[in-house]
Order: sequence, then C-alpha cells, then structure tokens
Amino acid sequence: MIMLMIALAVLSVLMLMAVPLWQTEAQREAEEELVFRARQYVRAIELYVQAHNNLYPQNLEILHLEKFLRRLYPDPLSADGRWDLVYLDSSGGEPKYLVVPADMAKAYTGRAALVGVCSTSPETGFREYRGKQKYNEWAFYVGERESEKMPELQYEGVAP
Repeated sequence: MIMLMIALAVLSVLMLMAVPLWQTEAQREAEEELVFRARQYVRAIELYVQAHNNLYPQNLEILHLEKFLRRLYPDPLSADGRWDLVYLDSSGGEPKYLVVPADMAKAYTGRAALVGVCSTSPETGFREYRGKQKYNEWAFYVGERESEKMPELQYEGVAP
C-alpha cells in the first residue's frame, strides 16, 4: 500500500511537470495554425482579385460564397475566433495598412481595399513574425514578403 502511494506521488509530480510542456506545444501549434489560416485568406483574396479584374472583395464572406475559400476559418488564438481586417489605403499618396475590426469594415468599403487579416489576440507569441511579437501585430496581406520587416500598421478602432 505504501509503495502504491509513493508511485502515485511520483506520477503526480511528473504529470505536473509535463503540463507546461503541453501548454507550450499547444500554443506553438496554434501559432502555426494562425499562419496557415491567415495565408489561406490572403491566397483567396489574390484569387478573387485575379478573377474579378483587379477588384478587391468587400468582405471575407464573399470569398467563401464564391468558392475561393473552403470555409471561413476562425482565428485560432482569439477567444471569439474573429479576425481584424487589413485594408490598404492609398488615397493619401503614401500607401498605408489599416487594421480594422470586422464590425467597422463597412466604413472602409470603397475607400480602401481589403487585402488581408490580422489576429485579434493581444498575447505574445513564442516566435517573432516579421519583427513583431504580439499576435495582433502579425498582419497577413496581399503582397507581403516574409523576409521584410512588418510595415507600420495603423489601428482603427482597435488597440494595437
């Protein structure tokens, strides 16, 4: 009986040591899934633009409805699964990237082009993506180059 109690105590200690490793691995997998899903949206936008004579989509749902995207992927790192949208605004001369919450997107239709997505999670990642640590600073958009630093993002209605 005493041996069983000692074995259970040792097993409990080992399990407690393994929990942080599992959490770390789960977060790393979620980071990889974030990159994959965001790139699926970017690729769908690129295909949409090619098929519609250089017109950009007005929202993400149209990408799914017109079969450029298999399904609307949720953000794997945010609690509600929603994405912020990345718009390219070139009306003021110098092009700038705007990060806009999905519920404010209609205000930008027509004045800026929907070019990508950005996570809504303010958590800090294990890896650095294009010079940025926080997930809500990882913008994925048409024409990005992973080898270059992330351009300056302008956050509209959302905290960076």
